[in-house]
Amino acid sequence: PSITPIFNAIPPICSGATPPRLAVISKNNITGTWSPAVVSNTTSATYTFTPDPGQCAVSTTLSVTVADLIVPTFDPVANVCQNSTAPVLPTTSTNGINGTCSPSVSTADAGTTTYTFTPEDNQCAAATTISITVDPPVIPTFNPVPNICQNSPAPTLPSTSINGIAGTWSPAVSSDSP
Repeated sequence: PSITPIFNAIPPICSGATPPRLAVISKNNITGTWSPAVVSNTTSATYTFTPDPGQCAVSTTLSVTVADLIVPTFDPVANVCQNSTAPVLPTTSTNGINGTCSPSVSTADAGTTTYTFTPEDNQCAAATTISITVDPPVIPTFNPVPNICQNSPAPTLPSTSINGIAGTWSPAVSSDSP
């Protein structure tokens, strides 16, 4: 009777990962060659093992699945003010990928910084980036208040600056003293 070569199944590999080598000797000691000879790390495929002549063995196949890389996703990070408390970047993406971000988040300098999220091993996930914009402080601007006479009604100062910053004044305006 013809012998069917036996091989261990190959678990799915991640797209772009180092592909496994196909054994040229089966578990039941049949030698032969594979077609195609090299496992693809980009496309799932079925490989055919052809036994060397004179072994009374038949060809067999082995399928290798190549899984697409998962791209970790994150909720956007709102802009932060310069020198404010730095946001803590997540260690798990919204689609369940665990990893780390680098470099450390800083709000010392205004501008946009891109941080790299590196997935932990064995998740079939790609590295991705998260950007955080640090806004410089905005100085409220106001129209000048004209001089007022002593003991005249005190002007009401605006609660919102010309450039849209809301706030309060302290102390209250008084025209009682020179």
